[in-house]
Amino acid sequence: MASNVNSERSKPTSVDSKIKKIRTARLHRFYMIIGIFLVLAGIFGFQIIHTHYQRVSVDQRIQASKTHYNTAKAENKSLGLQVKQLNNSDYLQKLLREKYYYSKSGEIIYSLPSDHSSDVSQN
Repeated sequence: MASNVNSERSKPTSVDSKIKKIRTARLHRFYMIIGIFLVLAGIFGFQIIHTHYQRVSVDQRIQASKTHYNTAKAENKSLGLQVKQLNNSDYLQKLLREKYYYSKSGEIIYSLPSDHSSDVSQN
């Protein structure tokens, strides 16, 4: 009887072949689902990484723009101060006397070699 049981198991029956077909179909379906999942995970991962690098790039440009803005703001403040000084007649006369050797009527200006003011022709 034992040999009879072994011989029945060794013979593939139609039930065994159906079970094998179902198992292989399920295995193929499992691989398809895993494949689709991996493809979607790859696409979404790429999008996340790409967005991260774009954000870093935009942050760097914002930081550069802020520094440029701060330097321009400081320069504008300095130029505003110069405009105020140039509107002051005392400062303007002092500047003209030092830089361009401007004199009042009756004044004589002597230029010494140790004079540190710049030459008119150099401007």
